[in-house]
Amino acid sequence: MFFLIRFAIKFCFWMTVVSLFMPSLSNEKGGPSPLEALLAAQDTISDLSDFCTRKPQACETGKAAIANAGVRAGEAAKVGYEYLDAQLGKKSDDPDSVVARAHGDAPDTSDAQAIKAKLREMALREIINAATREREETSKIDAKAHTGSVSKN
Repeated sequence: MFFLIRFAIKFCFWMTVVSLFMPSLSNEKGGPSPLEALLAAQDTISDLSDFCTRKPQACETGKAAIANAGVRAGEAAKVGYEYLDAQLGKKSDDPDSVVARAHGDAPDTSDAQAIKAKLREMALREIINAATREREETSKIDAKAHTGSVSKN
């Protein structure tokens, strides 16, 4: 399986490289060749990386704007959380009791230790059931397999 994935990645890479050097099949000469486009993209990236050295004030303004936007987003999230908390009217329950109520098997109690014990019991029961199923499947396979022994004469 790994061989096929590796082959597909190599195939895509080499087809991309080959397509850069192939001439265009259309008769129109309006656009740049793929190689020229790649070189132009490289020049654009190098020009953008030098932007902060040419215009340091623009970079500082951009950094300040991004920092300000982050602070405002945090304040908006805090206001939204406080609004939802006020609308719901009560603080959230203990996470263990929320999980226990979601499973439906556990009683609706605030005793955290009882809830944790019930969840542990349910998890262990599921692990035992999975092990039993696996053992049954293995015994079915073993019953079908025939092994022989080799003896010296």
